[in-house]
Amino acid sequence: MPRSVVRDARSRLLLTARRRFAADGALAATLDEIRRDADVSVGALYHHFPDKPTLAAAVYAELMSEYQTGFIAMLRRHDAAEAGIRGGVAHHLRWVAAHRNEAALLLGDWLDSAALREANRVFFAAVRDWWRPHHTYGVLRPMQAGVTAALWFGPAQDFSRYWIAGDEPRMPRGVVKTFADAAWMALRANTTEDSQ
Repeated sequence: MPRSVVRDARSRLLLTARRRFAADGALAATLDEIRRDADVSVGALYHHFPDKPTLAAAVYAELMSEYQTGFIAMLRRHDAAEAGIRGGVAHHLRWVAAHRNEAALLLGDWLDSAALREANRVFFAAVRDWWRPHHTYGVLRPMQAGVTAALWFGPAQDFSRYWIAGDEPRMPRGVVKTFADAAWMALRANTTEDSQ
């Protein structure tokens, strides 16, 4: 089989699975339904994805990579620490609002894969590179991966889960500012506290 056809079959499977998982959840869609919707052979399906967990992990890694690429692009547009922190919260909430069903996949179970680990390695290196000078100049607290992520996105992620599960068609006005204010207050360096 020509390489371009193989790549095309894989792409169709990923796109179809992404749509089906977002619409119905990863548990509801079957591999055979996805294969038929993608118009690929049984052999092509199992060549690329031997089982549904492998396909789900590939979809998860693809979604995460897209989210992270947009996030890093946003960070690189902001030289000021406060703008980057606020922009990170805005990026998260706007991405969730624009990709409601796909966001439910990302905010659900963590689906590990080599592709996800590589995307995370690149992503976290870029975030650390952006963070470092702001900490060096005393604007941001030291970065502690889990703590920093929880303070930056924890409340916005919890709200995102609540909103996704609800029936409001749009996020309420003011949520980006509310969670951006909270993230900035939590992550900026507090010279009075830090000097004690």
